[in-house]
Amino acid sequence: MGVIQVQLPDELKSLIDRQVAEGRVASESAFFVEAARRFVEGLAVEDEIVSEAEAGIADADAGRYVTLSSSDDIEALHQRTMARLRDRLGIGPT
Repeated sequence: MGVIQVQLPDELKSLIDRQVAEGRVASESAFFVEAARRFVEGLAVEDEIVSEAEAGIADADAGRYVTLSSSDDIEALHQRTMARLRDRLGIGPT
């Protein structure tokens, strides 16, 4: 296991200490392991969103696109896109 040392501003250190004291996380180390895991997962989600967007652009370039003429159309497209993304990531509906 690797070790990383960082200096934190006092305000941030206090916020982390409070989370530990309240039992929301077992230790400072556990806090940073969880924070790093969530950050990396977020980057993976961003990569998937970019891939979906690029695929959508390719579809539009190939003449496969949809016309959005109302807020209902926009919402329906958003819901379909997010469902496809969740399926690809193996995340259930929210």
